[in-house]
Amino acid sequence: MTINIANPMQAYPPYHWLENGEIKGLVPDIIEAAAKLVGEDVEINYVPVPWLRMFSLAENGDIDAIFPVSFNQERARYLSFVPESIVMERMNLVSSSAFDINFSGDLTALANYKVAGIVGYYYGEAYTNANLETLALANEEQQVEMLLAGQAPLALMDANILPYYVNKLGGEREHRIKVLEPHLYEAPLHLAFAKNGRYPALVERFNSALAKLKSTPDYQNILQTYLSQE
Repeated sequence: MTINIANPMQAYPPYHWLENGEIKGLVPDIIEAAAKLVGEDVEINYVPVPWLRMFSLAENGDIDAIFPVSFNQERARYLSFVPESIVMERMNLVSSSAFDINFSGDLTALANYKVAGIVGYYYGEAYTNANLETLALANEEQQVEMLLAGQAPLALMDANILPYYVNKLGGEREHRIKVLEPHLYEAPLHLAFAKNGRYPALVERFNSALAKLKSTPDYQNILQTYLSQE
């Protein structure tokens, strides 16, 4: 059985990235380890696509599954989420040293600042309800570029990916980047099958496989390989 799984083209290390045409990272390693526990010969075929295209393929049933995605009710219209998460993602506000910003956890105190976000990303109920002015950027590279250049006071992102993009852009230049605490939003990332796709019935089997994987040292070994804080 070959399962076609769409994943975002944009590099999101340490979670996933493309290297010489092959997908690498924490998330594919976990999915492939779980696939071995599903109970039959399962082959994963990754299909790198733009972020928003990934969701339209799933909604139309043109792909079997997508990753890595957080749950919300809109996506649940056309996706069957594997309940057992792949990994937890934690979102922080990140600031540029061009701006002297302190954060206590009160989003209303940031009403005068623009926040660089990503088109199509969900940042949690609290951020949505705060109605802050959000710059809709295409990807994380643009977020970090604007922070380093002092063109955006804040961005909302997973701090685990910062080192990759800072290094890619030549290191900290005009301004430094600071991760603000407390974190704003924490959510599980899931594998989700298209309801109109070929294999929505695989949700339960992958759920059992992921639960079993998490009970073994293999899961922690994968986390330790990619996440220094684990």
